[in-house]
Amino acid sequence: MDIALPLPRRAGLSAIRFRLPPALRVALALAALAGGWHATHVGAEADWDLRNYHLYDGFALLRGRLGRDIAPAQLQSFYAPLLDLLHALALAALNRHPVLLGAVLALPQGLAAFLAFRLARRLGLDAGPAAAAALIGVTGAAGTSCFASAMSEMLPASALLGAILLAEAETAGFAGLLAGAAVGMKLTAAPFAVGIALVAARRGRFGLGAVAGAAASAGWWWAWLAWRYGDPVFPIYNQVFHSPWIAAVPFTDARFYPHGVLGALSRPLRWALWAAPLGSELKLRDPRLALGLLGLAGLLARRHPLAPRLAAVWGVGYALWAALFGIERYLVTLEVLSGPLLLGGLAPLFARRNRGVALAAACVLAAAVMSWTVAPDWGHAPPGPRAVAVHLPKLPPRSLVVMLDGAPMGYVAAFAPRDVRFLGANNNLLHPGAPGRLEAEVTRAIRTHAGPLWGLYSARHRRGPVRAALGAYRLAFAGRCRKVRSNLDANALRICPLRRTDARSAR
Repeated sequence: MDIALPLPRRAGLSAIRFRLPPALRVALALAALAGGWHATHVGAEADWDLRNYHLYDGFALLRGRLGRDIAPAQLQSFYAPLLDLLHALALAALNRHPVLLGAVLALPQGLAAFLAFRLARRLGLDAGPAAAAALIGVTGAAGTSCFASAMSEMLPASALLGAILLAEAETAGFAGLLAGAAVGMKLTAAPFAVGIALVAARRGRFGLGAVAGAAASAGWWWAWLAWRYGDPVFPIYNQVFHSPWIAAVPFTDARFYPHGVLGALSRPLRWALWAAPLGSELKLRDPRLALGLLGLAGLLARRHPLAPRLAAVWGVGYALWAALFGIERYLVTLEVLSGPLLLGGLAPLFARRNRGVALAAACVLAAAVMSWTVAPDWGHAPPGPRAVAVHLPKLPPRSLVVMLDGAPMGYVAAFAPRDVRFLGANNNLLHPGAPGRLEAEVTRAIRTHAGPLWGLYSARHRRGPVRAALGAYRLAFAGRCRKVRSNLDANALRICPLRRTDARSAR
């Protein structure tokens, strides 16, 4: 697979050819085949995040909805949208070809596998055991649960792996560029970027590259949030930035924080031994982090040149992750590193055996780790002719849709006509009476809108929050509700005409 780049003839060359390494070609091909199989037999993704914000955030940019709606994807409406924009472009091109879409969405897994393979080779493994190490790394609970999906963990992880490999004196700037791009793609990559920065050669060059990478991937978005709301990562960490648009609270998910230092240190062992909802809403079991630590200890004992760098990335990244997030899925970078670390730590044992025995032992170990792993299933749509199928009942022009509960339904706004406006009125960011200018805008929009009003809610949720929101905004149902037909949630959403109960509104 060659990629030709034409150059001016006066440069002395008619073209320069970039040849993808054979291992990368194999990894991408296998990932694409697995993604196509996954789409055929498991189905396209239909998880909470996709329904809430991955579809909305990308299509909001493509369809000019930015700034028109108010938080239809809850607080996640304001996440940096580069990855979701890429997903939206892929979906727009391949929605009628779910197998091809699955193949494309699986490519980051192949890229991560190739980078893990390269790292394993640098740790002293032959090609066969290195391939087994890469397989261990990319089949963890976090990586598997996000496979061929818009949850987007593997692309930032691949950028971080590339930064680890390039954190040398000659390539420190490129390493910084990749680490900064990873943070711009997902802020959850920041702990590991900090770890790389602390051990990178020529930190000044690395830092400049990191600033450039972050600016290219998300700087424009952070600048817009700072200009519009006074918080570059709005609404996160508003206790620091004090944006007047919302309450001065962190807006971070504290459910999964480890309980103290002992709780954080014990998590790798607990993940290895028990299938439980620890650091996740669903049960998971994964021995990779515990085994990766054992392998890292072996590398440190051997005084391998890469061991201090990997130890710093692991230690700093894990410590900051425990303090900031506590969600297991955000450890996918360490998960991918665990395979090369585990087998790299055993490299002297493999070197004492012939290649056939070493490869067989590595494959048995990989099979054992993979069979013990329990990965969460965040939800899939039944296999069908389209990856995403959404049919919103036809609404009159200039309709206003009030989203009445916290169900993940931003995807409806993603596929609605542009003249239909959506308000997230009762969710994890806004609710009736919430402090700040954003809720005041929601209230004003409802009271002054001169066109048709509609309410959107989930039939699966309790009706109490819906009734409370209707009462707070002086609204009531005014006719027959209709289903929003979708393969993402089995037609769970209802859209209903509304009327005002306050006669003074909209005058």
